[in-house]
Amino acid sequence: MVHWEHRYLLGTMVFTITGDVVRDFDEEYEAWSWLEQNGWGLVAIEPPDPVRPGACKYYFKRQRPVQPIADHERRGKH
Repeated sequence: MVHWEHRYLLGTMVFTITGDVVRDFDEEYEAWSWLEQNGWGLVAIEPPDPVRPGACKYYFKRQRPVQPIADHERRGKH
């Protein structure tokens, strides 16, 4: 089964979907570059909020790294 992680970029800050700050950068370009270098792909753009004109939200996702399954788990032993 594929598991996905999600983040969004607002200005210079990268957030989890629940609103926790992951990183804050000096420039939006740095944040965008960091996301791309870490395997995040753009999936959607939310237009500017009327309260904060000019600030788009950029949504990203990446496939969560697969955890190797231990031999005893494959055989059903706990």
